[in-house]
Amino acid sequence: MAWDSGIINLDDAITRAIGRKELYKGWLDSFFKDENFISVEEAFDNKDYEAASGALHKMKGTAGNLSVMVVFSQADGLCEKIRAGEDFNSLAGDLNKLRDSFYSAKKMYNDNIDELLSYGEIKF
Repeated sequence: MAWDSGIINLDDAITRAIGRKELYKGWLDSFFKDENFISVEEAFDNKDYEAASGALHKMKGTAGNLSVMVVFSQADGLCEKIRAGEDFNSLAGDLNKLRDSFYSAKKMYNDNIDELLSYGEIKF
């Protein structure tokens, strides 16, 4: 099952949504809109530490709440480096890893949406 890939922890996510898969799907639809990542890129392009920290913190929190663990992990690491004042130029590789994690999670979600909606019973 694609959901067991470590990208999205579906059992945890559906439990957080109290078994309401359609609700969770709506949250993921909102999260995977490209502008969520674009705001991070724009902050980096403008070398704006405050905007970058805010956008990364929002992405990290939302990814964590939705159990999109690969994005959470990358955003968390990058957020810490920004807060520590690391130079934007030295973080290009980290930004690329975040981009890759966001868009690979988005693709996995889009490719497997039917499986999400037919996912088995949730254990509480």
